[in-house]
Amino acid sequence: MALSVQIQSFIVSFFYGFLVSYLMNLCYRFLFLSKKTFQIIFTFLFSFFICLFYFFLLYLINGGVVHLYFLILVILGTFIGNLFSRKARRVFFKKEK
Repeated sequence: MALSVQIQSFIVSFFYGFLVSYLMNLCYRFLFLSKKTFQIIFTFLFSFFICLFYFFLLYLINGGVVHLYFLILVILGTFIGNLFSRKARRVFFKKEK
């Protein structure tokens, strides 16, 4: 795999982690605060489509080759993105009492 393709994959993986974190914080109410059956179904569908879209992006960039360091960058992007997108959860979905 060429170096430019690996760098593109690094950048896309890291920013995809940001996107996943932001989407998780926007869908916080459905993922964590709803009824248990709806929570399970929504979490499964959310995870399925997040993974499917990530593999589709990798397929477009490098032919679908997944390396461990791409997944580590997604996780790192998710943790760093969570620091920034946590505010979105507080603003959009205040916990109901």
